Amino acid sequence: MRGAILSWIENFLTGRTHQTKIQTHLSDIAVLISGVVQGSRIGPLMFLIYINELATILENYGVKINVNAH
Repeated sequence: MRGAILSWIENFLTGRTHQTKIQTHLSDIAVLISGVVQGSRIGPLMFLIYINELATILENYGVKINVNAH
């Protein structure tokens, strides 16, 4: 991936923050360093890419991933 599409995805995923509200109380703003934006159309694809990378990293540490688990 490169060019405009890569730039769009990078801009979509960088600079994200999160804040939680419980009744009238707000938490401090936290900068997000990973994860997938919920409710977006690209979210499911980004989740699969994220999980695939996680499986690769875990396998480097001897953790086997069973994709056929029921």
